[in-house]
Amino acid sequence: MLKFNVEDRVGTIVIERASAGNAFTGEMVRQLGEIIRGAVEEADIVTLAGAGADFTIGRDRHEPKSASPFDAFRNIDALNKAIAEFPGVLITGVRGRAFGLGVGMIMRSDIAIAAADARFALDEVKIGIPPMFIMEQILEHLPAKRAIDFILTGREFGADEALQIGLVSRVVGPDDLDGTMGEFVATLRSRDRRVTLACKRYLRAVGKMPPEARSAYALVEQTQFAMGDSQ
Repeated sequence: MLKFNVEDRVGTIVIERASAGNAFTGEMVRQLGEIIRGAVEEADIVTLAGAGADFTIGRDRHEPKSASPFDAFRNIDALNKAIAEFPGVLITGVRGRAFGLGVGMIMRSDIAIAAADARFALDEVKIGIPPMFIMEQILEHLPAKRAIDFILTGREFGADEALQIGLVSRVVGPDDLDGTMGEFVATLRSRDRRVTLACKRYLRAVGKMPPEARSAYALVEQTQFAMGDSQ
């Protein structure tokens, strides 16, 4: 139910369970983590999108429980770590519904491009689950008062609001999503891959530093990159 192809160091992942809103089974969560970990050696750019009308409605709430809660949640944790540790650029293309786990993947991706008719929601609280894997990272991405609003109410919000709060990078017409994704990938491929990967690596590192340490780190990193170019 997940399709993965790599060509010229560009990976494409498609969630192929359109008849169920691309809901994730536990096995699909595990497989996606493995795919992203494996892509480290094969791809500098990976796109993630859903087949059909939706990105994903999140976890499959109707799946029979065949594992312990710890095992199920461990797969989600492993997926989140795989996304966080991927050194390349992860781009999500969002159309239709993006709920629960889907919001978490969009939030953790480097670039998210949404169709204008996309809908987002954190629906866990209203079905009796605190979304701790979302809350683990959400304040790194969204303002606190907006975050608690989405978490506690579970209300749906549209692409324009997602753009306003910084959950997505761009909003495009529904018919333009695939073309915009392709253009973005083409732009990245036209850049020096060393520079692209260095930017991703630097932003990840500097975001964890206190402000007073960032200037010295920039000086060291910029110098080392320049010296590498001259050799």
